[in-house]
Amino acid sequence: MRRVLEVALEQLAAHGFERLSVPEVAALAGLNKTSVYRRWPTKADLVREALAASMGHTAEALDSGDLRADLLALARTAVVFVESPSGLAVLRTLLAEGANPEVKGLAAAMLHQQGIIGPALVFARAIARGELAQDTDVTLVLTTLAGAIMHRILIEQTPVTEHFLTALIDMVLFGVKRR
Repeated sequence: MRRVLEVALEQLAAHGFERLSVPEVAALAGLNKTSVYRRWPTKADLVREALAASMGHTAEALDSGDLRADLLALARTAVVFVESPSGLAVLRTLLAEGANPEVKGLAAAMLHQQGIIGPALVFARAIARGELAQDTDVTLVLTTLAGAIMHRILIEQTPVTEHFLTALIDMVLFGVKRR
């Protein structure tokens, strides 16, 4: 069934969510469409699982004991994903078809799931260690980091270097104002 998920991502990248065809995914994966529909009753179910599988590496919550180190590791993993064919397919779909209620629902579910088991856990541990204040706006921090990385890749079309990631993490964690 792993092949079905791979083909679904390939088709998502090639055609977008709206034009993705479950019967075509099944055929390209060498299966009967009923086998695919038995496991994934809707196109959204198939795409959701394919995206989750492709992002599985981001789900591991790091725990080095240092928030800065954990954020750098998370940022590196995010960059690898976003620059991959699967990651680019996800971004293109969200940008091109984000108003589609099914795509919007998929994005919300994925962000929620990734937040629970990944980055949010890194922040919860940092708060518990006293590295961050209890009232830290974790969503704002994650949005700022992700937004800067996406801007760099999609708008500037400039490589995301280690120097960029380090400067970004430091700016978000320590600010830019002179103390």
